[in-house]
Amino acid sequence: MSEIKPGDFVKINGQDTVVEVLSVKGNDLEVAMGIMKMTVKKNKVTFSQPPPETIKSAPENSGNVKIDTKEKLLHFQFELDVRGKAKEDVITLLTNWVDDALLLGLPEARIVHGRGSGILKDTVRSFLRKYKEVESATDEAREKGGDHVTLVKFKA
Repeated sequence: MSEIKPGDFVKINGQDTVVEVLSVKGNDLEVAMGIMKMTVKKNKVTFSQPPPETIKSAPENSGNVKIDTKEKLLHFQFELDVRGKAKEDVITLLTNWVDDALLLGLPEARIVHGRGSGILKDTVRSFLRKYKEVESATDEAREKGGDHVTLVKFKA
């Protein structure tokens, strides 16, 4: 296997996402996923062809933010509880939560919305339909919360 260098495209093991290598520092690769940057280990990637829509790293000084995925994973809540929240607040929470779940490459996660009048459940489900990366959003198993909880499965 040839040496990975800036400008190469790699696929993170266990994911379908192709990322561009920005820099190599020892066994760490700084990669760009769209406009986001993150660090991954060399042994966690394989060479790949550029994606059809070829990912371009944003120009320097464009305000890119470096994301520490280890830190995000440590603080990520796999179960988001939105019970009692206003619809507008739920949208903000969901936006950040889904973005983080996708960034971390999670296969699934849970959203607790309770039963009530069904407004939160409807809000959650209609919001999730806007993401092409969401494979399904269904009621959790009865013994795990049933229709009070939405189980979100993300595409691999």
